[in-house]
Amino acid sequence: MPHMKSKAFALAGLVSTVILLLGVRALLDPLDASASFGLPMHTNPETAFVRIYGARNALLGAIALVFATRRMLQPLVLLYASATVLPFLDAAVIVSQIGPGHELVRHGIILVVLVAVSLSLWRAGRHSAEAPTSTERASKLRWSAWRIRSNDAP
Repeated sequence: MPHMKSKAFALAGLVSTVILLLGVRALLDPLDASASFGLPMHTNPETAFVRIYGARNALLGAIALVFATRRMLQPLVLLYASATVLPFLDAAVIVSQIGPGHELVRHGIILVVLVAVSLSLWRAGRHSAEAPTSTERASKLRWSAWRIRSNDAP
């Protein structure tokens, strides 16, 4: 199922780019990024946490983008599956600071996206593992042709 695999890599590439850009935004404009994260800050000294969050996301997005463009399925699945824990951790930080609220919706959406990409990549890998390669198909055809010839032999 090469088409499914291509769609999974395209989705992973798109989401990786968004993660990278969100990380860069947090590094360049931490005050605005802190508000969208759910913990608005008002002075630059307060934003050390946001810059760390931005650096984390920029690095993860860049690594995932490299894996996606090089079509490295297994590392990409592992990275996205591991990243699904991050929205829970980010939400825990928000709840510990301001309690539960509408700010958690963003992190829930991020979790859904990460799970969707993880499952898409995993399914693409599973289907490609089940589908025979062209070499395996050719070998099977040769074996079938040999069996037919040997059964026809007098």
